[in-house]
Amino acid sequence: MRKLFAATLGVLSAVGGFVDIGDLVAASQAGALFGMAHTWVLLAGVVGICAYAEMAGRIAAVSGRAVFDLVRERLGPRVALLNLVASWLVTVVTLAAELGGVALALQLATRLSHLFWVPLAALAVWLVLWRLRFELMERIFGLAGLSLLVFAVALVALPTDWPELGQGVWQVGTAGHGWPLYWFVAVALFASTVSPYEVFFFSSGGVEERWSAADLARARSNVL
Repeated sequence: MRKLFAATLGVLSAVGGFVDIGDLVAASQAGALFGMAHTWVLLAGVVGICAYAEMAGRIAAVSGRAVFDLVRERLGPRVALLNLVASWLVTVVTLAAELGGVALALQLATRLSHLFWVPLAALAVWLVLWRLRFELMERIFGLAGLSLLVFAVALVALPTDWPELGQGVWQVGTAGHGWPLYWFVAVALFASTVSPYEVFFFSSGGVEERWSAADLARARSNVL
């Protein structure tokens, strides 16, 4: 059971970082316009974020320090400050989008305006961050996030034209929308998959859980 709970950091990182409002919007737009033509972008994004997260986890396990700490040491305070400000701005924009996503989900469930839910969602997030211990938070939300597997169940349970789906994966085309829009959506989809806050979160989580060199296997299992 302890080993099972040890993997919740990876589940939380994956659910919070990979299945969020940015991914849902970007993936929905890509699918609506181009079908399965951007599957390769998702695959590249998964490999990329796994590579970065594995490196971040390895740094945390071996050195006991977060990634940004080493960025500041190796590249100097000016480059580190630029990195910090850029990452902070991206994270703030992402947080705003996530709060909006929670509000939209609650609007669909209750029919109350999303404007009513935004401040309540922000308050709920603040209370969770303020009151819950990190270990408890990662286990609760990590395991609850597994409910998103319902999408995989729905893919099998609902009538799906598998030959057409598979054919769409291998046929990369613009579907009449032009290559500029195709590449714009590709960049948006890749950016929603590989975000800096995911790596920082994973690295900081490893530091807080006091990973050591003996926990490298645990860190990699979280990445997978």
